[in-house]
Amino acid sequence: MKIVHLLVLAAFCFIQSFAQNGYPTPPKTPNQLFYIQHSNNYNTYVYEANIRAGKIDASKPINEYRIVYTEGAVKKPLTSIQKKMAYGMTLLANSSQLYEFRLAATDKIHFFLTTSKGEHPQMYVVINQRKLYIEKLFVQLEEGFLNTSTEAKYVLFYGRDYESGEAVVEKLKLD
Repeated sequence: MKIVHLLVLAAFCFIQSFAQNGYPTPPKTPNQLFYIQHSNNYNTYVYEANIRAGKIDASKPINEYRIVYTEGAVKKPLTSIQKKMAYGMTLLANSSQLYEFRLAATDKIHFFLTTSKGEHPQMYVVINQRKLYIEKLFVQLEEGFLNTSTEAKYVLFYGRDYESGEAVVEKLKLD
């Protein structure tokens, strides 16, 4: 029995070690899909489903914006550089209420927008061979040589297992 308790405690500590203490949680909206935060500051990038007449708007399925906590939690659109280089979503394919996207920062991760049984929009990904509905991403950034560039070291995907609904955290190392 002690072994079981130790394993549960170890698993809890492992997951808690990924937590970002002190980071703000953006206000939840009915169509919010997920948000991204990173290690350089508290500014947050939010992604919401664009719903028109009760359905995902095929012409513009996602609204993306940032909350600039370093300026008093002001909501602003993404800058053109942020859209093109990092946080903008590119629509790759759509078919019958399933939309496939990628972030501008990488083509390695594909995001899928769909609606759940209750017609609630959700975004899922497949990371480390695990399919999960995402709620939050945290990007650990690292300064490059002589602080001339910044690179992502890894991404933590927080969400729920696609099948079981169990809370999960998946870590994707970026090389």
